Amino acid sequence: MILNALECSILREYVMDKKHWFLICILVLLGVFVKAQSIALAVGNAASGDGCGSTMPFCFISQPNGQTEAIGGITMPKIATPAWLSAQQQAAPNTPQPSGVQQVAYSVATRGNVSANVDEFKATILSTLNSPNGWSRMGVRFNEVASGGQFTFWLSEASQMTTFSANGCDTYASCRVGTNVIFNQDRWLGGSTAWNNAGGSLGGYRQMVINHEVGHWLGHGHRSCQGAGQPAPVMQQQTLDMQGCAPNSWPLAGELYSSTLGIRS
Repeated sequence: MILNALECSILREYVMDKKHWFLICILVLLGVFVKAQSIALAVGNAASGDGCGSTMPFCFISQPNGQTEAIGGITMPKIATPAWLSAQQQAAPNTPQPSGVQQVAYSVATRGNVSANVDEFKATILSTLNSPNGWSRMGVRFNEVASGGQFTFWLSEASQMTTFSANGCDTYASCRVGTNVIFNQDRWLGGSTAWNNAGGSLGGYRQMVINHEVGHWLGHGHRSCQGAGQPAPVMQQQTLDMQGCAPNSWPLAGELYSSTLGIRS
């Protein structure tokens, strides 16, 4: 700093007739300061390998030659999943999701000498039970399963009908006994005299019996015709007597309930 003051004094004498001698002196002092910093930087690099010294008022770090390391090379720390969250994630796929539709499973079987097309029998049951005209209007979906269903739908030889129940079934009509819903093969193949004489079709008869017998499983009893020419309730015994009603294969609006499934009309 003595040298700097001397240099400043000389400059002052040199520029006595100048008005800007003080500014020139400041510039000289700044040049000396920068030069001193450069020397200190060189010494710090040699000693520590970087450009930062603990006593330096400014820190200049030179950019190394070559490319900087890629950010992708940084290894992110692994965070363990909490045990409670792992348990929830494992259980989630097996948790049934509410759909707003009750699912009913049933299986199909035969008894005795059955000559009818069983595949057609199965297909008719499935399409009838899930028809938008049928019991599905209660918000129910019926699904056929190989075994373990909530009820079993049988196609039975007529002579075998009473083996399900001597009192509840006979060799002419179809019936329901507990969780067994039984379609008499003779009625499947030819309908009934009362239905046919009223102008009903065989396809319509099959749908009617399916809905009627499953209706018993759903909790319905028998109903009667409410007036001549009106559609018969599906729970009317249309196989035996139309009672003046028109053939009808589907449950009426007043029949859309099920005590078995807890569905009210």
